[in-house]
Amino acid sequence: MGSWRQVTPELPVVATSGPDARRGNEPWGVTERPAEPDIVGMRPIPLLALLATLAGPTAAAQAPAFPIRHERQVMVPMRDGVRLATDLYLPESAGKAPVVMTRSPYGRTGFAGLAETLARAGYVGVWQDVRGRFDSEGDWVPFVHEADDGFDAIQWAATQPWSDGRVFMLGGSYVAMVQWLAASRHNPHLAGLITMVSPGDFYEDFLWEGGAFNFGAAALWTTFVDGRGLVTLDSLPWEQALTRLPLREAVRAVGHDPAAFRQWIAHPTDDAFWRAIRWDGDFSRFDFPVLHIGGWFDVFQKGTVENFRRMTTRARPSARSRQHLVIGPWGHTGWENSKVGAVDFGASSVLGMGPMVSRFLDRYARGRTDQTLPAVRVFLMGANEWREYPSWPAPGTRSVSYYFRGAGRANGSEGDGLLAAERPRADEPADRFRYDPANPVPTTGGGNCCWPNIVAWGPLDQRAVEARPDVLVYSTPPLEEDVQVLGPVQLELWIASSAPNTDFTGKLVDVAPDGFAMNLTDGILRVSHRDGSTRPRPLRPGAPTAITVDLWNTGHVFRKGHRIRVEVSSSNFPRYSRNLNTDALPETTATFVVADQTVFHDAARPSRLILPVISR
Repeated sequence: MGSWRQVTPELPVVATSGPDARRGNEPWGVTERPAEPDIVGMRPIPLLALLATLAGPTAAAQAPAFPIRHERQVMVPMRDGVRLATDLYLPESAGKAPVVMTRSPYGRTGFAGLAETLARAGYVGVWQDVRGRFDSEGDWVPFVHEADDGFDAIQWAATQPWSDGRVFMLGGSYVAMVQWLAASRHNPHLAGLITMVSPGDFYEDFLWEGGAFNFGAAALWTTFVDGRGLVTLDSLPWEQALTRLPLREAVRAVGHDPAAFRQWIAHPTDDAFWRAIRWDGDFSRFDFPVLHIGGWFDVFQKGTVENFRRMTTRARPSARSRQHLVIGPWGHTGWENSKVGAVDFGASSVLGMGPMVSRFLDRYARGRTDQTLPAVRVFLMGANEWREYPSWPAPGTRSVSYYFRGAGRANGSEGDGLLAAERPRADEPADRFRYDPANPVPTTGGGNCCWPNIVAWGPLDQRAVEARPDVLVYSTPPLEEDVQVLGPVQLELWIASSAPNTDFTGKLVDVAPDGFAMNLTDGILRVSHRDGSTRPRPLRPGAPTAITVDLWNTGHVFRKGHRIRVEVSSSNFPRYSRNLNTDALPETTATFVVADQTVFHDAARPSRLILPVISR
């Protein structure tokens, strides 16, 4: 079954920068060399590095304007009497100042450099351990208390003598989630958010994507925060988790049993548990600016885009024009490096977060209208250049269909699977493969979280995956001209299965003339969730069924001479849990069977890839 430690293989670095790559706009903090993480007193763990990189050399180069005063471990009371440990970074002689708040489960003291930089610029830094973590009182239950605690923390900070009554929140990953949850309580003092790599919904965008459990991220993260401090993951025997069934017992194989992991598995459908920690119904009342920052290879890429889209279409009109989306070729972290996975995107891909955050705060906290920010700024891979657009999707985007074609032998990259503009013939034979849960397709890069030295993320060479007979491969001929893609990607499939419940996966790939097959984006659908995740329903074995697999978004130029490729299979493990092909919940049983899978592509049942294509 392979090893959990899918460390990025020793591949040659694919340099995708070229003479047509450009640096982009300097005010957004493009740097010529990566900024080193600045984490005080700890090694750079990826989740922690999200904030630490903000205090890198570019941000620190700004001349300090104010001396600062520290107040350590101020115990801030919540409505139920629980007190949360908080550090204050106060600019002397600044008078009443805007507040920048970070609420984190990873330890507030690790980000002193960023807090001090903001305080010297005239902002009050409020750095807080969330409930039950490190020096804060109470019990640690991920997500559950963050909305009310966030409201109370904002209220406390806004009414202190050093505050001008406006509170901005800042942070990435879980530290971004707490911002949206706090916003759902609609405190009038909340003035803006700076959210990096944030889901739009815990259930749909993260833990149960397409109805399939996000096993790798859930197991690693809940173990990392199991207890009051942080757990060192690298020393744990993760390989043993791969063979443990039922899957809900997997984390016990590494000596931990986090309650959150078991709780999330206990709620496989979109029920009241998830609705209680959701902000989707609150967008119509939101009235504040947001800087949304994400990565094409981030586990929360879809959520970052969805939060931006919903704010620009559903928030109050005064907020819609104050939304700013930035997406680069990064994983869950990595904007301080040009190399992600096996690909080096060149120096222009590196962004200094400090200048970007400063520009946002100068505009919305200081009223500096000269600090203009584009609505959408994305790194278009392949061309390796930053592009700016007034909206998402970009104006002029059109949906282009690439139909599955072939003679029924699309198994592996040496098969006959084709992608073509022409619809299939009436009698075109279907493609078939066998999905064995005991031998799942291994996760090979993509939008994984959160430890790439354990489960690799980003773009990697997919040729080993495409050599498997249980992976169907469909490719265009070499392109006669560039194809520019930006926006949501979908697979519409006609399938059948011998199983009452199974999964189908899809992956979009760019194949270079030398054969390097670079994954761009992927997705999964648990077929019992094809009509939604409130009331799953089984398949009728053998019955042709239409499904849609959401492949999230990408921004990429398929160059002339390259090929557009799609992989279709039924597993991507350990990123997602294995479907065991029975009518029981896969995460709670040890019984599995092999499934015979069919993908149709005839005139009556056309399967296709749908790409958002933009003109130059």
